[in-house]
Amino acid sequence: MLNLNFKIKKKQVTQLLILLFLVVLLSVWFGFNQLREIKTNFLLINNLIAKQSDKLDEINSEVKQLQKVNEEGLSKLESDLLSEREKRISFEESQTDEKVLAQKQILSLEEKIAETEKIELTSVVNQWGPYVVSLECRSYHPNTGELVLQSNGSGLLVKWEGDSITVLTNKHVISDISSNNNTVANNCIVKFPQKDVFIVSNNISVLDGGFDWGIVTIDFPSEYVKTLVKNSPLLCTNNPNLGDELVILGYPSIGDQKNVTVTEGIIAGFDSDYFITSAKVEKGNSGGAAVLLKENCYLGTPTFSRTGEIESLARILDVRVLSK
Repeated sequence: MLNLNFKIKKKQVTQLLILLFLVVLLSVWFGFNQLREIKTNFLLINNLIAKQSDKLDEINSEVKQLQKVNEEGLSKLESDLLSEREKRISFEESQTDEKVLAQKQILSLEEKIAETEKIELTSVVNQWGPYVVSLECRSYHPNTGELVLQSNGSGLLVKWEGDSITVLTNKHVISDISSNNNTVANNCIVKFPQKDVFIVSNNISVLDGGFDWGIVTIDFPSEYVKTLVKNSPLLCTNNPNLGDELVILGYPSIGDQKNVTVTEGIIAGFDSDYFITSAKVEKGNSGGAAVLLKENCYLGTPTFSRTGEIESLARILDVRVLSK
């Protein structure tokens, strides 16, 4: 009985050991497979890491290359910007130089124009000056011979085709317009101050038509006068424009008594048969010459001035009324 039980227990132990062996064997097998799988996974991970490392190296290389390119590009850009800045500064300096040069040229041109205008004005004055004379007219009482009137003014020496040599002036210079009979002067001394020449004339008359025109005829002209009238002044035939420049030549009482006095102005307006001018006109200018500069012609004679509260504006009697 005991022997039987021992056999049974031994068999059970043997089975248990076999079972335990199988369990251990299975555990080892499963462990080995798991270890191999872990090793495989580790290898895969190492490969993946190696690949990622290679990619990272490539990216780093590309980044470095891009940095290099960017640095080169930035350096080139800075160089280009510096070059453009230098070009702009050079251009601005050249523009400034050109502006300065242009301003100098404009100033020089303006000076030349002003000088030309001055020369032209001087030329006009030199041309017309000898023809503008100083007049001193006297009237005497018919019975007593006493001097009753002396007047001074200016005149223009002219000789038109078929006419005598005359001095064209204002009526109020050669006559007493304040009296009812408009007494004409008995004689007038025609003076050429520039040449210190004078001529006395008794042939004095006024022109019909109601305008302020008078004539002093020179019956016995000197050689100097004969030479002058070979080229008589040109009369204006066209209408002047507002703003046209002119000069007044005459012998005002406050002017140069040994030479013609010149004042400048423009056509400031129109008043019937008169031109309004901004040129200064004083007592003694009456009968003188108003010369239109743009055509270098005789526009008319300064006749009177009208005074406002502050300034005065002179009137020039249009020479064309002589043909009316």
